[in-house]
Amino acid sequence: MKRSRITLDWYPKIQALASARGQGPLQSAVREEGRITERHLAFLDLDEIYFSLERFKSERAWYNLSIEKQLLGDLLTDASWYVLYIPKEELEFRLFEQVRRWQEIAVTLLCKYCDRYYKLRKAEFEKDHLEYRSLNEDDDNFIDDYLFLIEQSRKDIVAKLEEIKTIIESGELRNFEFQGLTAIMFGRHLYQPLIYISSDLIEVRPVSLNEGERDFVFDLQEFCTENRTFFKDKELYLLRNMTRGHGIGFFEAGNFYPDFILWLLADDRQYINFVDPKGLRNLKGPDDSKIAFYKTIKTVEADLKEQDPSVTLNSFIISNTRLPEVTWWNGGMTKEEFEKRHVFFQQEDKDIYIARLLARALGRQEIWG
Repeated sequence: MKRSRITLDWYPKIQALASARGQGPLQSAVREEGRITERHLAFLDLDEIYFSLERFKSERAWYNLSIEKQLLGDLLTDASWYVLYIPKEELEFRLFEQVRRWQEIAVTLLCKYCDRYYKLRKAEFEKDHLEYRSLNEDDDNFIDDYLFLIEQSRKDIVAKLEEIKTIIESGELRNFEFQGLTAIMFGRHLYQPLIYISSDLIEVRPVSLNEGERDFVFDLQEFCTENRTFFKDKELYLLRNMTRGHGIGFFEAGNFYPDFILWLLADDRQYINFVDPKGLRNLKGPDDSKIAFYKTIKTVEADLKEQDPSVTLNSFIISNTRLPEVTWWNGGMTKEEFEKRHVFFQQEDKDIYIARLLARALGRQEIWG
């Protein structure tokens, strides 16, 4: 907990409140750090904090986690496990209304502590039970059939679905679009087709790709088509990872189920990459567990090294949020800093991000290096 401290940045919250009041941006070039002291603790309602933590625990069904109320004060005043970014004046004793803010900060910090503590203990327990397994045709990630829900009168759509079925059975791989239905026939995906729906006329189960996932598959498909020489001595395979109960999830990253598993076979090694196209607006910044998973997964790799030292594990986020919308993270982040965290931008770098992702997967600066 102390080696990798929990970070809580209260500046965005303060800025949001200031904007709601019609005030301008905070005039602070450097973010200040603060901490909860014994003086703050005297004003806090520990009973309310305790019940908030109990609700947090129950929502996650962590029934085997015991929370002792008498330890909460000591945890809050021990700043060795957290970093709190907040203007100093927000922690000064000026107005009694600030107590509600301190209360909220205390609950947020302790919820983060519980989350980290529980996941560390669970990972510690599971460490000796992790193993690599070969993927087989019975895996839950494979789809035998899609179920399409269509108005009975739409015979034209039914006819097109039959046409797609015939194309698949013939072994022909070509993308197919009709009235908001896109069937993506990507030969390196482990089953055909992947489905994207942009029409209210059709529903499909299992759920179709979203727009970011569709664009990632298209971009990867285009890269494979245009860079055949790259694959002379390499193999690439893709598999859509299903959601809870079926696919591969990582409890240590907040029950994270990445959208795709991408295998790259090169130089007698197997690079297994978990790729998740997503928006960044709802994440909690660069320390969000889904982004930080690029580091966490290396711990999993180290734990499994004795089973197969030829396997490398990676995690990547493909952002469909544009860079200018998140450059405020961490006091101002460049594209290079995002890429060091295995975050690539799908819109700005449409023509190059796949190459950069594969280079990172192989541990190279450039894909042709």
